[in-house]
Amino acid sequence: MGSLERRLDKLQQKSGYQRTTLVCPECGGEFTAYGDVALEYIVHEYSRVSQSSAESYRETPEDIRRLFDHEHDPGAFVEKSSGLPFLSKAVSGFNIGTAPERSEDGT
Repeated sequence: MGSLERRLDKLQQKSGYQRTTLVCPECGGEFTAYGDVALEYIVHEYSRVSQSSAESYRETPEDIRRLFDHEHDPGAFVEKSSGLPFLSKAVSGFNIGTAPERSEDGT
């Protein structure tokens, strides 16, 4: 995880903590997050699903945790300015296909 952590830190510095507004397509709720939102989302989801210990990675930023606290699937959120899914390659730069599914109990 060390190289991933270094990449995250470099991306945050490079992005200048860029601001992204995400919209829930189901209810229209808006969320503002900073930095590389897609990367933070992927790392948080991986850590949660793999049940990694909190010490294996730095703490998830509050704005990313709020996405996961929302009642609807955060993987379906769209980036407000483009109207595209925030996990799409056009927005995030990642070619990840579909976002991981979440169960009803959040695991």
